[in-house]
This record gives sequence, structure tokens and C-alpha cells, in this order.
Amino acid sequence: MLHTRESTTLPGKCVNTCFIAIVFTVLLPLLQFFHDQFFYQRYLIEAGDIWRLWTGNFVHTNFWHLTLNLAGIWLLVFITPSNDSKLVQLLQIAWLATCVGLGIWFMSPGVIWYVGFSGILYGLFMLGGIRLLFQRDWLMAGFILLGICGKTLWDWQQGGLSPTSALIEAPVLYAAHLYGMSGSLLLGILNLFQQHRKP
Repeated sequence: MLHTRESTTLPGKCVNTCFIAIVFTVLLPLLQFFHDQFFYQRYLIEAGDIWRLWTGNFVHTNFWHLTLNLAGIWLLVFITPSNDSKLVQLLQIAWLATCVGLGIWFMSPGVIWYVGFSGILYGLFMLGGIRLLFQRDWLMAGFILLGICGKTLWDWQQGGLSPTSALIEAPVLYAAHLYGMSGSLLLGILNLFQQHRKP
């Protein structure tokens, strides 16, 4: 059976997600001024700049890279707004940033440098798709989940060299997307476990 969300619930659901989107729409361009201090650089992390494991997610290669990720944030607002509080959504972003940073560090040792919000963004889309599965909104959940998985597979087949890579002046690091998506799967499993424990 196909379930769809009531359109009347969208304004209320959008409030917190819109707030988060506005915060990052302002924050990410400002953080570009600190690009050199924040980008993920393996050798500098080894030398003690541990914060780069997280902050590399919040700076970008160029204007187009930043613009694409901001567009993705706002697309997320309109197609799968979250009912979670602002604090919970910020904690989810922090968790996904951790998954991406540590994933690259431990699982992709050949990656010397990395920047971009897309690993977190793919994780947020995955989280939204999982949330829609719980709500039995099969159509939109399938659209989101198949879309991000298909895009990740396509980037993998292209070896990270796609039209997007030319625009952002860097290879697309699809591994970062996988780490963000994996972090969302863990959150989804935790959420499912908590639901089953409820009386």
C-alpha cells in the first residue's frame, strides 16, 4: 500500500529543518575564509591538527562546490523535512561528520586531502529516506534512496571523474558519501531498535 505525507503537515515539519538550512547557508560561506586552517589534510592531522577530521566537511574547493552543497541542503528541506528538534539535527550532522572524517582516515588511507559537505549531505538524504520508510511513504523513500545510491554507484564507475568533478575542480570522493550513508544506516538501525523496545 502506498502512503504519502499529508501536505498540511509540511509547514510544521519544515520549521526546524529550515532553521538548520539557514544556519548552514550562512555558516558555510563564512568558513571559506578559514579554508586553509580547516580542510582535511592527512599529514597535518598526523602532526596534531585533529580538528581537520571534522572541519574538512565544512569547507569547499570553490564557489560551485559550495553552491551545489547548499542547493542540496535546501532540496533536503523541501523533499524530506525532519520532525527532529534543532539539537537532534545538529547532533546528527556532527555524527555524520565524525563518520566521514574517521571513515576517510581509517578506511581510505590513500586520501591525502578532502573538503566538502557532500558526505554529510548524502548521509542526511539517506536518513531522510529511512525516515520515510518508517512512515511508509514508499514512493518518496524509494526515490531518495535509489537516487543517492545510484549517484554514488555512478561516481564509483566514473572513478570520481564526472562533470561534477570538473565543476568543483576536484575528483568526487564517493567514499566520503558511502561513509556518510553508512553513518545514517547505523542511526536508522538504532531508531528501529528503539521503536521495537517501546511497549
